[in-house]
Amino acid sequence: MGIIIKMKKTSQQKVAVAMSGGVDSGVAAALLVKQGYEVGGFHMHLWSETQNSENKCCDVKGLKAAKKTAWKLGIPFYVVNFARIFKKKVVDYFLEEYGAGRTPNPCVMCNKYIKFGELLEYVRSLGFDYLATGHYARVCERTQNSKLKTYHLLQAVDKSKDQSYFLYNLTQRQLAHILFPVGGYTKAQVRKMAKKLGLAVAERPESQEICFLPESDYRPFLCRQIPQKIIPGEVVDTSGRVIGRHFGLPLYTIGQRHGFEIASKTPRMVSEGLLRGGGNVIPPYYVIAKDTKKNRLIVGFGKEAEKREFEVDQVNLVDQWTSEPVDQLGGIRVRIRHQGELLNCQIDKLSNYQIKVTLEEPEKGIAPGQAAVFYRPIANCGVRIADFEVLGGGIITN
Repeated sequence: MGIIIKMKKTSQQKVAVAMSGGVDSGVAAALLVKQGYEVGGFHMHLWSETQNSENKCCDVKGLKAAKKTAWKLGIPFYVVNFARIFKKKVVDYFLEEYGAGRTPNPCVMCNKYIKFGELLEYVRSLGFDYLATGHYARVCERTQNSKLKTYHLLQAVDKSKDQSYFLYNLTQRQLAHILFPVGGYTKAQVRKMAKKLGLAVAERPESQEICFLPESDYRPFLCRQIPQKIIPGEVVDTSGRVIGRHFGLPLYTIGQRHGFEIASKTPRMVSEGLLRGGGNVIPPYYVIAKDTKKNRLIVGFGKEAEKREFEVDQVNLVDQWTSEPVDQLGGIRVRIRHQGELLNCQIDKLSNYQIKVTLEEPEKGIAPGQAAVFYRPIANCGVRIADFEVLGGGIITN
């Protein structure tokens, strides 16, 4: 069985690079040009809330930087408009999920439907062999019995920038036509390469925010877009006793410990001796659930905010042809948030698209609507002796 990182050029192949105007996609394009590919740059125009606001992934400064980088590299540059499909598949999903009391991850859906959905299909229709992006992840190509070729999605070399969590929906068919040129480098190395090459993107700031939000906080956007869902209501403890007020369920997520009002002293605090500092300090409450039917926010103390078991729906397995039953694989870890710890767990298959997860140790902040992504160790992948690959993932339901 042979394993290689899928980056080698076998002939004059064509690669479309998604160029946002950031340093990662700019260096990705530069690396591919250096390797001898025929490269084209594609900049996506995406939805923004108003004519006077900009999507952070395709603002004017980003567009100019991407254009200058393409010119510097001597490659053609195109702008494609995906604003309508982005609004439908990403923004509307974001609003519907928050409105239903869940915590969505729009970056997961953007990768699924836009970058590796619409854009990948579009550039393939134009005759490009691959789509490359600036994601920090790697694709490993494995050949079994000299016939069957499978593709494995690995963590990036730079674990502090790893974005494999957002890519769990990728399929074998897609991975056969995807390149992640910067996945084998650290962020510092990428910055250094950009400066050395004199690319316009070299000093571009890094954005960690949701691209279509004008503010860094999602709550003002929700208040403008779904005001009918922002209804104040009661905060209750795990016994159902009313202990305070909230300002609208969509404004909270599981594990949050602020933003709601709690009575200075509740019957439970007094009876169970939970007040601190001589009876004057309230211990922290965490959001542990939402009762959308009664418009109630349910909160609890530390241990009450922890869970060991939860279910995951809409499961996608990256290696759909694995011969091993998924619930019999060993060494599986789960990540319940981007850059979260890889948690030891056991998984039980409930159906083709649903899995039950049991954590080795209880964890806070397991939020319905968020992605749960499963990893497993992979042996020699051509770069490191041991690393983790993405087995698959899905959406937490409870």
